[in-house]
Amino acid sequence: MINKVIISFRILLLAITFFCFFPSSIFSQEQTIKDSQRPIDDMVSKIKTHVDPEFVYEYAQTKFVPPNGKTLLIMGQTVESITEYQNHFSNEKAPGGWSAYWAITEFKGVTERHKNDTGSSQNHQMLVDKFPNTVIQSAMWMVGKWGITENATLGYYDKVIEKYAAWAKSLNRPIYLRIGYEFDGPHNELEPKQYKRIYKRIVDILRNKGVNNIAFVWHSYASKPFKDYKLSDWYPGDEYVDWVAISVFGHAYNSHFGSYCDRVLEFAKQHKKPVMIAESNPVNGIEKSNLNVWDDWFVNYFSFIYNKNIKAVSFINENWQNLNIPGIQEWQDARLQNNEKISEAWFMETDKDYYLKQSPQLFELLGYKE
Repeated sequence: MINKVIISFRILLLAITFFCFFPSSIFSQEQTIKDSQRPIDDMVSKIKTHVDPEFVYEYAQTKFVPPNGKTLLIMGQTVESITEYQNHFSNEKAPGGWSAYWAITEFKGVTERHKNDTGSSQNHQMLVDKFPNTVIQSAMWMVGKWGITENATLGYYDKVIEKYAAWAKSLNRPIYLRIGYEFDGPHNELEPKQYKRIYKRIVDILRNKGVNNIAFVWHSYASKPFKDYKLSDWYPGDEYVDWVAISVFGHAYNSHFGSYCDRVLEFAKQHKKPVMIAESNPVNGIEKSNLNVWDDWFVNYFSFIYNKNIKAVSFINENWQNLNIPGIQEWQDARLQNNEKISEAWFMETDKDYYLKQSPQLFELLGYKE
């Protein structure tokens, strides 16, 4: 009898020790099993597709806007990540557009491949050659540091803009040009008066060169602004802006995207401009066997697109740990291909007719004419 008690006590001690030292592995295994059994359509059904009628309004002074009940799907953002995305999802229909970057200071990454300090490459022309019947979302880098805005104001980079104008004019497709993207971000240190002056100068050069296939995008950081300037301080005027854009990174981990985001959307509505999510990604990462990011980020993200009547959305399929970009060292690997069920849910949602993808009819739907 005593031996049986001792054996039972030892078994109890072993059980307590095991659960004390290995509880997380047990629970994580249970969660993995539950996630693997979760139907994809149940995941997608959590997205709220209601459209707030306040954000359905007539647009003025704009270009290349999808028709009612449609939004343009764009993917990005580097040669490497786009190529990897295409190789991994070769059986999926291509998005309606691709994003790329260049700088006001030099004509690199437009007509030829250019590898920059981040360790990634840009090549606008590759996107043109490789993906017919798609648009280009082109981001022009410009900051208030290193004398860049002073030089731009003096016309030092006019020749760069003129080269870009000649290239853009040669293309038979819409281009969405983000001039000084995230203009109000503290990381860019752009003074509003200088920014507006340069923005107008760029638009005037492009228009004077007869470039008609560019929509001009005014892209806000949609977070706490540089020196707490008012949003309107950076606005170059209705006649110079076709689209208003925002970035969505940490915003979507909360169903309410924040007061700064609200201000941009309200500003766009007041000025009768369509809204684009110009950059977006769940920067805390997409893990191989964890579906929490779907409920924590993607559901809020897609619900926001519907609710606020967002007319174009650009998703960055990126492993941020591979990029040498100051200020984002905490960002993680957030590529769709990391998690099979996340990517399946992504494509189940974006395969809906609501999203405009690559097609011979795309340019006509956007109101683009040669």
